[in-house]
Amino acid sequence: MHYDALGYEMPWRTNYEARAICGWLLAGGAAFLVSLYGNMPSEPFYWMLGICCFMSLVQLPKAIRLASLQKHIKGRELEFISLNELKEVISEYPTELWLGSGFDWENRHIQRAFEILKLDQSTLVTKGMKNSVSKKTSKAIGSSWIHGLEPEEIPLLQDLNHTEGHSLIVGTTGSGKTRMFDILISQAILRGEAVIIIDPKGDKELKDNASRLCSSIGKPEIFKSFHPAFPEESVRIDPLRNFSRVTEIASRIAALIPSEAGADPFKSFAWQALNNIAQALVMTYQRPNLVLLRRFLEGGPASLVIKAVAAYSATVLENSDALAKAYTSKVKSNSNEKLAFAMMRFYFDAIQPVKASPELEGLLSMFQHDSTHFSKMVANLLPIMNMLTSGELGKMLSPDAEDLDDQRDITNTAKMITHGQVVYIGLDSLTDSIVGSAIGSIILSDLTAVAGDRYNFGVDNKVVNLFIDEAAEVINDPFIQLLNKGRGAKIRLFVATQTFADFSARMGSQDKATQVLSNINNKFALRILDKETQEYITSTLPKTRVKYVMRTQGQNTHSDSPIMHGGNQGERLIEEESDLLPPQLLGLLPNCEFFATISGGRLIKGRLPILND
Repeated sequence: MHYDALGYEMPWRTNYEARAICGWLLAGGAAFLVSLYGNMPSEPFYWMLGICCFMSLVQLPKAIRLASLQKHIKGRELEFISLNELKEVISEYPTELWLGSGFDWENRHIQRAFEILKLDQSTLVTKGMKNSVSKKTSKAIGSSWIHGLEPEEIPLLQDLNHTEGHSLIVGTTGSGKTRMFDILISQAILRGEAVIIIDPKGDKELKDNASRLCSSIGKPEIFKSFHPAFPEESVRIDPLRNFSRVTEIASRIAALIPSEAGADPFKSFAWQALNNIAQALVMTYQRPNLVLLRRFLEGGPASLVIKAVAAYSATVLENSDALAKAYTSKVKSNSNEKLAFAMMRFYFDAIQPVKASPELEGLLSMFQHDSTHFSKMVANLLPIMNMLTSGELGKMLSPDAEDLDDQRDITNTAKMITHGQVVYIGLDSLTDSIVGSAIGSIILSDLTAVAGDRYNFGVDNKVVNLFIDEAAEVINDPFIQLLNKGRGAKIRLFVATQTFADFSARMGSQDKATQVLSNINNKFALRILDKETQEYITSTLPKTRVKYVMRTQGQNTHSDSPIMHGGNQGERLIEEESDLLPPQLLGLLPNCEFFATISGGRLIKGRLPILND
């Protein structure tokens, strides 16, 4: 690559080359007229005409380049793209992710930005352009000149394999995060991949675009929607359906309990209680769900003890029914508590000496626990269980397949992936942020369990695209594991948030937030107003050097000869270190324009069109 140490560009000056061309053309025209109508020999004027034309052609390339650059400094209008046009893009680039139009951000662009920032914005354009630009900038958000620093746009493409490192999309409210999701989700659907969208806000347009895409490819049945505010239109999702070990169920729910300490005794106790109940449910051939877990947490595990001991004794002892009846027949009443104590004695007297069960003993220990102390220890867990099982939400998250009156589809994350479904999950966080956050977190925990299963046993795994808007509202420890190990399970994550501080506030520490962000390779920055987030996005970029001209002048006199004096003036070309991308530029971006670092450090400046009908 050619490097000119003395090269210096000031593209926002007056286009003197264009003026020179006009002068040469006027002179050539005069020479031509004299050769036609004058009384002098025409041959010298023909030579003069040729020289004028030659000098005009010498200046023409630079004049055109400068005029083009100054023309595009007003930026470009917001564009729209139809579904058919997007399909054409996908067919043209089947193995790449299309990121709109733009250019690679290089040293020349920061040099041009440096020159602009030295000037008043009103002087950025020529007089002929000033009126049109002022009308545009009075309506538009942001500084359109940033994208105008490069007059030639190219399609921005990223190899699909590079997206397996996950992507972070950061931008303030209204900057275009959801519209970027539209473009990325549409491409994933058109590629025939499974898509899961978790949207705390419940953006109707995002949902409708995904549904319309499924219909356009002739598969409307693969689109599923879940939204607490519209239960009659929603599918039912069982977030505890998938597990390879029963202990995963307790871990999944315990992850929802807020905790500041690393070894929280209340969280550990809640995990133990959940695990005891889940183990017993499996032992009695019942599939654990949120409603059953809540029932035995609040009402006590007495009835479950009776069933669990009976089920386990049948696998260990001959004539277990007769032996159990001998113990329960001594109970004078039909109280579950007394029957449970009788079955507990039956276990310790007859079953434990033959073959003990650690899982069953955990349930029996919990049954004997002081009820008052137990209630205090699970005080953080019970509100979460109530949130997820109250009212219509209980039927939506703990579906009963035997309920013939409920015709709504039942799905789960493993089924979504296997059948290549497109699932929109609205959390309705604007109405109830606490419940919405709990729903999103438990679904992410379930997806993490599925990812672990795919990682361990998956053969020919299909690609899954997970889009999470306002990710700070649903992030938890299983989500961090998903970021760590999702690549091996062929899960691509696209995570959107507004600021770096959102993660810090949710996770309780900046170190935890850094842990989340460090697992994401591709970063897209729309308009960002938060200084800390701006610096985070740009901190890993290399430095560069910008040039500027320093002008000096001075004069001096001799004290012993006041009449004698002298002076000097000069210019020096100076280089100084600069950020390749100043953080403050991120706060000036118009809607749907972004900077991005992708594929291991490639820095691009792009703009996305809005998907319309």
